[in-house]
Formats: sequence, structure tokens, C-alpha cells
Amino acid sequence: MKLLRRHDMPPALTDFEDRFMNQMRGEGLSTETIRQRVYLLRGLGGEPWRVDSDDVIAFLNAKSMSPATHAAYITCLRSIFADLIRLGWVDGDPMLRIRTPRTPRRSPRPLPDGELELMLNLPDEYKREREWTTLGAFAGLRAGEVAALPGNTLHEGNHGLIMRVTGKGNLVSEIPAHPKVVAILEQYEGSRPIWNMWPQSLNRAWQRAGRSVGVEGRVFHQLRHSYATRLYKNTSGDLLAVAAACRHASVATTQRYAAVADDAPYLAVVGL
Repeated sequence: MKLLRRHDMPPALTDFEDRFMNQMRGEGLSTETIRQRVYLLRGLGGEPWRVDSDDVIAFLNAKSMSPATHAAYITCLRSIFADLIRLGWVDGDPMLRIRTPRTPRRSPRPLPDGELELMLNLPDEYKREREWTTLGAFAGLRAGEVAALPGNTLHEGNHGLIMRVTGKGNLVSEIPAHPKVVAILEQYEGSRPIWNMWPQSLNRAWQRAGRSVGVEGRVFHQLRHSYATRLYKNTSGDLLAVAAACRHASVATTQRYAAVADDAPYLAVVGL
């Protein structure tokens, strides 16, 4: 059995899947997005043009998931069937009767300083996980961005070295390169991904390394929360600077980190 790598397309099982995957490739969707869409459609258990609302409900009810994951599944399925209708490959929309549940907006959860220090100083046995931690904590990279990061990421910018990173929606952004990030990336070269793995696999490997030093119940994305929170403090609350460094599409997203980083309300209350 061939092991699928990060940039491999999942093999099509039907003529429909082959057409659908070719269409999504042609429209510029990432391999990860195509993979998620294909596996979601397979989970419905039938040809997409035969799927109805009851099939979707049965699929969702068969899974044990958080409200946020539930909402994400529905949003993704809604997008898939909107595309299939646009392409003229299905007639009806099974998502019309299904409401996307409202989910409470979660606050950022930066890694506690002590745990971050442990992950930044992992033993050499976990060298790659230590490097991933630095990329998350000092560049704000997501697991998927680290997994696909090429060796030739560093470039000379107007104010020093920068990283060119392909993020959400295949958008390429330029990020100032922290000296600790530079020290890692200077070891690598070439246009191929350094680690070339699925984001989920990267997160699991990082969690295993964390457990070896007593860091339990954390996820890689919390490093990005740590990055944004520390940026907010270091810029004295400059939301525009933080939004740019974090590549947030909206400053409203950045404002969530302000609430976490601002200890003024706490100091005000304990000072009564």
C-alpha cells in the first residue's frame, strides 16, 4: 500500500471523484482541501446526486464531535454542494434544510510560558519538534504551513530577512523572520517541503514530544496564539501591526488576543 505524502492527491475511486478532483485542482484548491472534500463526500455513503438531507443528517449524527467541528462539517458540505450545483453535476441541494449551529466564540489559548519554554528546549531526540515549536512561537505558523514549508523560505526583504509562506487560500505572505527562525531555516535549501507531512500528523508528533517533557493536552495551534499574544504586548497594543504579522484578514480577529494579553482589568480588581 502506497503511503500518501503531504502533496499527494488521494486516489479517485470513481469517475465522478476523478472529474471532481480535476475540477478542484483546476480552480486552485489545495491538496488538503481536496482531500477533505473527497473524504466528506465518501462519508455520505452514496453518489452525490442521490444524497438528500436525511443522508446528511444521518452522517452527522453518526459522529461524535464538538459543536465547532459539527458547524465546520456543515459549512464544508454546504460549500461542496454549492460547487456541484454551480457545475451542473447535481440538481438539488441537500443542505437547504440543514441549519448551521451557532457556536460560542472561543478565546485564544496561548501556551503557558513554562510549557512553551519546555517545548522550545526539547532534547535532540525531538529536534524537528523543537524546530516546529520555534516556527509556531516566533513566526505564528499554522501546522499546515509548517508541514508544507519549503527549504528556500528565507528571502531578503526591505528591512531584513523575511519568510514567504503559503497560508490559507493558497495566499503567499511575507513574514519578518525572527533570528531564531533564521537559525533554523538556514540549515535547509531547495523548493521541496522540509518535512512534507500532513498537518494532523505533525500535530500528533508534536504532542508526543510534549508528553515526553510533561506538556499534556495541548495542540500545535496554541503556539500561534502565544505568538499573537506576545506580539500584542511587545507592540504596546498596536492591533494593526499584530494583524499584519499574524496575517489576519480582519482586525476583529486580532482584537480577541487583546483581551487575553491585557491584564489591566485583573490588576484593577486585585488592587481594590
